[in-house]
Amino acid sequence: MDDLLMARSSNRAAKQPGVDRSTVAGDQAPEASFGPRAAIGMSIWYGLVIGLAELGLTLALKPLRDPSPGFFRMNRHIVWTIPTVSLVMFGLCGLLAALVLRFRPRWGLRFTTSLFSGLALLILLLTIQRLYSWACLILACGLACHVAVRLEAKLSSFRRIVRRSLPVLAVVVFGLVSVSLGGHILRERWAMELLLPVSSNAPNAPNVLLIVLDTVRADRLSLYGYNRDTTPNLARLARRGVTFEQARSTAPWTLPSHCTMLTGLYPHEISAGLHGPLDRTHPTLAEFLAANGYATGGFVANTTYCGAETGLNRGFAHYEDHDLSPWGILCSTAIGKRVISHAVGFIHGPLGESRKSDLRKDAARINRDMLAWIDQQGDRPFFAFANYFDVHNPYLPPAAFKRHFGVTPKTTEDFTTLDRWFILDKKTLTPRDIKLVNDAYDDCIASLDEQLGRLFDDLEKRGRLDNTLVIVTADHGEHFGEHELYGHASSLYDQEIHVPLLAIFPDGAHAGRSIVEPVSLRDLPVTITNLLSFGSTSPFPGESLTRYLDSSARPVEGPSLSEVDAPVKAAPNQGRSPVFRGPMKALTFGNEVYIRNGDGVEEVFDVVADPLQTRNLVNSPGVQAKLGDYRATLDRMTRNDNRPTEWRGLVAKDLPRSDD
Repeated sequence: MDDLLMARSSNRAAKQPGVDRSTVAGDQAPEASFGPRAAIGMSIWYGLVIGLAELGLTLALKPLRDPSPGFFRMNRHIVWTIPTVSLVMFGLCGLLAALVLRFRPRWGLRFTTSLFSGLALLILLLTIQRLYSWACLILACGLACHVAVRLEAKLSSFRRIVRRSLPVLAVVVFGLVSVSLGGHILRERWAMELLLPVSSNAPNAPNVLLIVLDTVRADRLSLYGYNRDTTPNLARLARRGVTFEQARSTAPWTLPSHCTMLTGLYPHEISAGLHGPLDRTHPTLAEFLAANGYATGGFVANTTYCGAETGLNRGFAHYEDHDLSPWGILCSTAIGKRVISHAVGFIHGPLGESRKSDLRKDAARINRDMLAWIDQQGDRPFFAFANYFDVHNPYLPPAAFKRHFGVTPKTTEDFTTLDRWFILDKKTLTPRDIKLVNDAYDDCIASLDEQLGRLFDDLEKRGRLDNTLVIVTADHGEHFGEHELYGHASSLYDQEIHVPLLAIFPDGAHAGRSIVEPVSLRDLPVTITNLLSFGSTSPFPGESLTRYLDSSARPVEGPSLSEVDAPVKAAPNQGRSPVFRGPMKALTFGNEVYIRNGDGVEEVFDVVADPLQTRNLVNSPGVQAKLGDYRATLDRMTRNDNRPTEWRGLVAKDLPRSDD
């Protein structure tokens, strides 16, 4: 009875104005001592803890999400972006909680603990990518209510933990950010400071600009005779240089093709593939030019297969891959990626004002970043490499681009078709769907061409173009129903390996020339170093394409090799691609292309008389007489291919998804 009377007396006292409830009832009424400053301090603690927890969980779950041991396949800056975003988000929540506590103190504590707990749980649940976002939100809200009650009951103890651990957490996070972000900045500065004077072998030291148009096939450019005016700016540029009519990529997908352009080696001669990056066995063009005094900068939009983790950054003092704009940093976190994805998916339908393609770096962004870097180089010659991703699926040009060919996407169904194009079962498509996608692809090429025109105009205004060797090409093409195939990385038909190639020489040399002989992108490194007068010091194999520019001599022509070893996950043809039958090889001899499929089936096409490759000539008498030479040449050129066959025993679900 005495205990009951004392409890009632305490309750009456706690209700009296001016009485500190925490002194009367211990932890039963803690809100009296929990004010705005305490909320802000707790928000910082939450931000640090959850930032570290999300980072650790992301790294721990990577092997389960992506079995490829050689690739990270995430923003390489997450060591500092995730803790930073977490700190900012909880900091903003802390300010909100402080306002609530200032003006509504009676229910401010419950609001604060619920808000912090709910956000923390939501972030950690969203990090587990196999959980649906709405399920994460509902589960986080439900759990937050229980956690908030328990925190209030033990608030004094919890606040002691916060005060004691906050300095340690701050030091740890500050150290991670400093090592990651600061180290990146210092490495670039040191690389520039270590540059030697420009080699005496290159007295005038022209600049080099290598432009790669991701997923652009040659026959869809008006420059190459396409009936739509998709590339007026490239046509204008071509009048200042040399157009190669029959350029061949060495691979129908991004990474090995880019590796060839930077090393001069065929795909079977290098380490790069679906499961691993380019190693340091062979020098890259950027390494060679940097060693000879060139400032080197790379600017890539395809972060999956051109990011620094692929090894393509070797030799570049400055390399921009993952987007570090505020949106890009936010998208490197679980909540940013998942929430933004849903938000964009909700509003990108009929209006088309905001779309998933707008979340990747477009050509305007690449131009802006590259020109800013070029402006910083002063009189030092530069080698700039740019990868443009605008024509890669989902084939949606920036919203500001209004010049459309044919069908313009307007409805939710249209945008869904474009957005999910790579993984759609193409057998379910209607004729309008196919026309929609074809027209959208042309739109993307035209949009990219418009931005390239602006880039060349800006270089001209800066006085840079006349002393710059410009190479414009593509890494691979794209199928749109030819051979009943769609997408890329699926075959070695011309739709995937016949790519544009322009070379614009300093001072307008060889302006307006057109080369009809087939050439390989494998020869780009040796061509560039030859034109820079490095001569015998060049470490790159192959033969310079300048051999076609000497009208007094007949160039020695060699076959062009293309390869593809393994299919990709979420394959665009649902397992019907020829590459699912095994590794493929192709050789181009003059007008003829010889293809050896993984199951031993051989194909020969005359790409001049039959550009769509609809008639297999392998059994014709003329080809039969040459077939032995084709086979022997292919065996000789691939004799050193000792890599394990990645495709053997694998099915689509076992391989990493391709977003190249």
